[in-house]
Amino acid sequence: MQDWLQLTEEDLERATSLARSRPQTPGVLAINDKLVITGDDIAHVTPPARPASAILTITLDDLKSLEPDFHPTELIVALEQLMFALVNEARSQNLPGWLGTTKLHWHEGLAAVARGHSADMLRRQYVSHITPDGYSSAQRIERQGIGYVACGENIGIVYGEASHSQQGVHDIHNAFMNQPRSLTNHRGNLLNPVWTHIGIGIAYNPDGALVATQKFISAPGTRLRGR
Repeated sequence: MQDWLQLTEEDLERATSLARSRPQTPGVLAINDKLVITGDDIAHVTPPARPASAILTITLDDLKSLEPDFHPTELIVALEQLMFALVNEARSQNLPGWLGTTKLHWHEGLAAVARGHSADMLRRQYVSHITPDGYSSAQRIERQGIGYVACGENIGIVYGEASHSQQGVHDIHNAFMNQPRSLTNHRGNLLNPVWTHIGIGIAYNPDGALVATQKFISAPGTRLRGR
């Protein structure tokens, strides 16, 4: 595939076709002491012991009742907004300015769905785009009445000391962006020009695991070109 900075009409058509034919859900990415592991064969979240000194204090209260109407703590919101800024910065640097979707709009409904999934994975000790009940990424969006033309999802987990600070968010983002240029991995999903909106949900286990779910949609009636 050509460099994202040289997107062609063919690239855009392929991105649109892929996104609309099936939900874009690349395998889950996990980071443990700077070692990156990918694949949906990661069966359980088994974080290491909590480091003796944590950079930030995050408690189990941050994981309470993550239902669609849940109001996250200020700390979790700050981490989500940091990741949101990193995503839009990456898109601005790698996508041409003439695209109407270079910067994504924040979607609070998607963020609620993402928060619920991140917390559910920690609570029920699984790592997957599909819940143990069989709900897919697309179905979890549809259950909340959110309309879309195409949808996608990235999941990243960081274990260990980095999970106790903003460094965990940076590590997940960098691991996504360090992947090869492709439309079907986390990097390609994050940079997909089809998306118009994003919601990010972060959940935290004080034993040493930070989970971030990024949910993307192409909203009905939007255009790739122009503003």
